[in-house]
Order: sequence, then C-alpha cells, then structure tokens
Amino acid sequence: SPRESECLLWVSRGKSSADIGQIVGLSPRTVDSYLEKTCAKLRVRTRIEAVAVAVRAGLIDPDDE
Repeated sequence: SPRESECLLWVSRGKSSADIGQIVGLSPRTVDSYLEKTCAKLRVRTRIEAVAVAVRAGLIDPDDE
C-alpha cells in the first residue's frame, strides 16, 4: 500500500517507528503494523531486509526526495 511504502522509505532513511509516526501522523504501533505487513508481503523477517529487497526491486529509492 502507499502508506506501507512510505513507512518503509522512512526506515531506509534511518528513522525509528516513533520518528516515522511523528512525520506521517501515526502512532508508532501503527507504523510497526504497516512495516510488519510489508515484511510479510516481501517474505522477510526484519525491516532492514525489507528495505534491501524493496531497493533492489526498485520499489523505493532512499535518495529520492
């Protein structure tokens, strides 16, 4: 989903769930929920693995503004 991608993009930029929550206006728990769904979809266990897979697949670009 767009929100899942947005959260993952912020993870790729080194942000914590609390930071991401403040940036996008969600609770840290909601951010974690989006990231858990993303990990499941990408068939990985950690958010770092999810970032690596998403970058390699061209789903996110951490350097894109």
